[in-house]
Amino acid sequence: MFRPASVLAAALLSLPFSAHALESGPKQPLPMFDLQRLRLDPSALGSLVVGTGRTLAPGQLRVALNYHYEQLPMHFQTRWEPGAGTGLVENKMTAHLTVGVGVLSWLDVGGELPFVLTQGGKPTLEYFGPKTGGLATPWLTARAALLRQTKGAPFNLAVGLTAGLPVGSREAQAHEDYAWQPRLQLGYVGEGFQLGGEAGVFLRKRQDLGPVSYDPHDIAGNELRLGATVTSLHGETTRGEVSVITGVPLDGGRWGAELLIAIRRHALSRMDLYVMGGPGVGAGFDTPTFRFVAGVSIATSKVD
Repeated sequence: MFRPASVLAAALLSLPFSAHALESGPKQPLPMFDLQRLRLDPSALGSLVVGTGRTLAPGQLRVALNYHYEQLPMHFQTRWEPGAGTGLVENKMTAHLTVGVGVLSWLDVGGELPFVLTQGGKPTLEYFGPKTGGLATPWLTARAALLRQTKGAPFNLAVGLTAGLPVGSREAQAHEDYAWQPRLQLGYVGEGFQLGGEAGVFLRKRQDLGPVSYDPHDIAGNELRLGATVTSLHGETTRGEVSVITGVPLDGGRWGAELLIAIRRHALSRMDLYVMGGPGVGAGFDTPTFRFVAGVSIATSKVD
């Protein structure tokens, strides 16, 4: 005899077990790429993240240690929805060591060594995100000044090349098989202010994350990277800067942009303390909803 009450009771009792089976189902690692795209400028001449076409003086050395926090640096959405949410990576903390040195009057070189301290999030569909820290992609950079205001040019102009080394941790989602970022930087130093802008192409192996989110627009690949900054040069001890950076996908995907506001204080003649933070906008899956950086730098002479 068919008993509706018994069937309903059995169905209700099975729901917790079904849900548990779905949550504990097989999960796969993500396609491999470095989640971190923000580059800190080792010389920090003007902006901490946007070049201004200037180079460090010959023999000048700047070393900085930075703490870096990101909120929701990896989450999937079809439109920009600011606020809290869930994602494969919800909170991420990274330490960055940067070194910049002036080689010639028109050339400086530098490096960035990031280390993921901790990160975590929630599985999405059949994929799990990184839950461990580790060494991220180290970066080497070189910049050559083509035009300099100090030599009578109307503005500063430089070309730069940043290259990633393929030694980052795969478990921390911090590895690129190859990564190159050639850039053109432009700047102008006025009376008490400085303007800067840069345009470059971020070249890396294309990775399709459509199977993760079931959306063909979720792609990690080549990008046009643009940045602009304005900095105050007033004051002997404290100055501010406002920077905007954006990524325009070239292999499909969604765009993302960030507004970053920084305050730098010259604690000593050769030591700077600074903080920087701001929101991310756009529906790019690797654009954090908020970013915060705090750091200290020591230089052989005052950088800016």
